[in-house]
Amino acid sequence: MKKSIKIIIAVIMAACLVSFLPVVGLYISKAPLAYTNADVVNKLQDNKGEYFGFIILGDNHAGFIMDDSAALKIIKSMNRETRFKKLPIDFAAVAGDVAFKGSRWDYIIYNKLRALIRYPVISAMGNHDDAKGSYRLFRKYAGKDEFAFSDRNSYFIITNNINGTVSEEQFAFLEAELVKSLSYKHRFVIMHKPPMSPYQQSWYRPEVVPWSYRFMKLCEKYKVDIVFSGHEHMFREGELGGVKYITSGGGGGVILHPSGDAGGFLHYLVVRVKGDYVDYEIRKISPPVWEYFAYYLWKDLFYFLKGIF
Repeated sequence: MKKSIKIIIAVIMAACLVSFLPVVGLYISKAPLAYTNADVVNKLQDNKGEYFGFIILGDNHAGFIMDDSAALKIIKSMNRETRFKKLPIDFAAVAGDVAFKGSRWDYIIYNKLRALIRYPVISAMGNHDDAKGSYRLFRKYAGKDEFAFSDRNSYFIITNNINGTVSEEQFAFLEAELVKSLSYKHRFVIMHKPPMSPYQQSWYRPEVVPWSYRFMKLCEKYKVDIVFSGHEHMFREGELGGVKYITSGGGGGVILHPSGDAGGFLHYLVVRVKGDYVDYEIRKISPPVWEYFAYYLWKDLFYFLKGIF
């Protein structure tokens, strides 16, 4: 019996070591050239057809070893989305918090992670990305924090609400771009902090502030298909006024809440546009083995015991 336990422990330790090695390779790899959101938009201008997909993920928090290890596993899965040529993936979009603390190290690692993704990456700004005045680093590695672009039959608007509000100038920009979007079949908004939280036990309650209601009424008026956001490290969805709101913050950052059954799992979304129709699939990703035993096992155990007691 003791021998079998030793074998099991040895196998687990070996598996942990193997799952840890990719993040070591990431850190010692050579930094690639950075590109900006404008570079990505230029690549998308010539796309034709009305059958395509794009990927949404949020809160990868580059620069922290646990987050980077999980992000590498997510990227590996993302890169397999085009196998068998099932669906052309035009781009991936990160709904903010691309960096852990906004340091130069964080952005260097984000640039390395982004280079491993086989699709061009749109980067929205999150509150961690401007920590300690690191806005200039975001502009260097990602470019503009507010802009809009079209891809095939769809219009995308990226807005910055990291301060927990939307200014009058931003509302003017948003409505002007929504007016432009009316010549397209679909409208999508990508931002970091969600205007509503479908998770009732959440600490984040944006519904009580004026900008949230005004923002959602504007999306309802112009028939926005989906508003994507991150900030909360979970998957949650809801619908108000015919607009779907999706919180997708499982892009690698350590998930503190809620339990896996309530949406607290690593994931990304594959959004499919098929002419007049839009749907999406959730790709749930298990953490690297070493990270599971270092953190997620105990998180699951906590919620399990909480459910009992």
